[in-house]
Amino acid sequence: MWYSLKGIVKTVNPPNKLIFQTHQCLCWGILIPLNKVELLRNKFKEKELEIYIVPIIRKNVYIEVYGFLKKEERELFLKLNTLSKIGPKLALNILSVFSPEVLRNVVLERNVQELAKVPGIGPKRAEKLFLELKTLFLKTSFKGITLPPEKELLLEEAKSCLVGLGFSTKEIEKILYRVLTENDTLDTLIKKALKELAPSLPEESFK
Repeated sequence: MWYSLKGIVKTVNPPNKLIFQTHQCLCWGILIPLNKVELLRNKFKEKELEIYIVPIIRKNVYIEVYGFLKKEERELFLKLNTLSKIGPKLALNILSVFSPEVLRNVVLERNVQELAKVPGIGPKRAEKLFLELKTLFLKTSFKGITLPPEKELLLEEAKSCLVGLGFSTKEIEKILYRVLTENDTLDTLIKKALKELAPSLPEESFK
């Protein structure tokens, strides 16, 4: 899966399609959160930038590309799309209003009224949206604790690396939660997980 693109911001077409040039003759149309439109138009036009992207196939016919300025926003967008009643359009609308940290706090504080600020979401739908988001943000880890956003991101990055090595997602998640400690970096966490997933490999293989 594509992860990011480096290129030049050409313009942002209404309402929120970024025209992004990565090569002399190649421009991308990337859907971005509405709250980033003016920033990109006014501060980054004709400037180089890295965009974290998620390509999604629509109706098995064409690809829509969604883009974010921070990798944390990209990871939250992916997580939101795993929920049954949240598709890419609503996920992007949510990220047009809330940063990952603010959304997490809104859910943890059960501030349903704040969710009604999302475009297309009224008070009634805000209740249903909260129930969906609750399964994402109020879940506990393998050790029975709620993880802070930075640790969740660390786990997601480690999981992505280990999946790329051919291990199963279910097995990876169980082991990562078990071995995760407060001071882990991505490197140390992956090394500890590999010792559990592939105990027969020599120690030097983890370096």
